[in-house]
Amino acid sequence: MNILIQISYTSNDNKVMHQGSFPLKRKTKEEVAFEFWSWIKKEHPYECEIEKVIVDGEDITEKVKELAKAPLD
Repeated sequence: MNILIQISYTSNDNKVMHQGSFPLKRKTKEEVAFEFWSWIKKEHPYECEIEKVIVDGEDITEKVKELAKAPLD
């Protein structure tokens, strides 16, 4: 099953939006959105700040922000 993820963020005082369709592959939609967000941050030379995360029409911004704050195992 694929999900559509839209991430809006600011980078270097610019508002940007990336979106894509991703398979769940035994992960939650929050985990897949966080992986997409991590990839976006790695691709930018400037600091990025997340504004909104929409997955299949549902706002999961706070859940993704919580994953970003969680320590890595």
